[in-house]
Amino acid sequence: MGETQSAARQIMKEKNGGLRNESEDRIDVDKPLWSQDTYLGRWKHYAFITDCRTILVPTSKLWEAKKLCEDYKVGKEPEDLQRKDIIYAKKLRDSAFHPDNGEFMHMIGRMSFQLPSSVALTAAMLTFYRSACGMIVCQLVNQGFNAFVNYTNRNAMSDEPQDTNVIQQAFVIATAASCAAALGFRKLFSGRGTLFARFVPFCAVAAGNIVNLPIMRQREITRGIPIFVKNEDEVCIMRSQVAAVKGISECVLTRIIMAAPGMLMIPIITQRMQPYCFYQLRPWIALPVEIGLCALSLLIMIPSALAIFPQKNSMKPELLKICPEEYEIFREKMGQRKYPDFVYYNKGL
Repeated sequence: MGETQSAARQIMKEKNGGLRNESEDRIDVDKPLWSQDTYLGRWKHYAFITDCRTILVPTSKLWEAKKLCEDYKVGKEPEDLQRKDIIYAKKLRDSAFHPDNGEFMHMIGRMSFQLPSSVALTAAMLTFYRSACGMIVCQLVNQGFNAFVNYTNRNAMSDEPQDTNVIQQAFVIATAASCAAALGFRKLFSGRGTLFARFVPFCAVAAGNIVNLPIMRQREITRGIPIFVKNEDEVCIMRSQVAAVKGISECVLTRIIMAAPGMLMIPIITQRMQPYCFYQLRPWIALPVEIGLCALSLLIMIPSALAIFPQKNSMKPELLKICPEEYEIFREKMGQRKYPDFVYYNKGL
């Protein structure tokens, strides 16, 4: 009898694909289903919560999913609730509600909206790269969208009620920087052939991200973000500007890596297509090919880029010495206790 039960548990593990809580026990709806200590576990987690199909779910269903997760935590869920139902409810809740403060996120700002929006924006930038006016319009739309996404996926622990004009500041500064970069790179590459000219959109996107994200999350830098002695610990020992800069830098790198394969490889592929007869007879085929390649690239790269760094990342306490005042506060907070090997922080997305 014991062997039969053990075999049944093993089958359940294989069926659930290595979920964090693989046994018949209840899942923890406040934690990822997969271990965040490995790249593969993080990849599965981000593929789970960035599923673009969730944006088609009505708002009422999203609130119902959140309510079901809250009921499940206190043991008040329906008796006939199945494991797959609570996992799907968790998926909807994690994709639509901010993990720090639980606020409902606008559809445009969710990571699950990244695929359709990025496909449209990337296709537009790769199509209208020849026109300075078209490039500026694309960058205006792109950086406005990025500003909204960056604000939506901030570390909300640094929020204060008087924060109202951050989006306007970030939009103006990031858009200006991105457009200046686009026109500058366009002029730089203008005499170097069509292929080099098609790399201009990526340079503009990279420059925009480098400016946009820090401006949108400037409050985290000026006020610091909470750091913890233990991972998943709820007790904040202090706020750190060093951790904020490190976390935002990781997010900037993630966004650039996310866009790089599509925006760099698609121009090369379409350039190689041009000598062939099927392309010369059907030049209109370039747009659907670009859209298809862009969708495929982002489908892979969104979870792949987000998974590079854990959302709750770590750093050595010695890094706080960059800001001596912070390290002094850290020493006071620790007192006579042994210094940990790492301190942890939420970098946001």
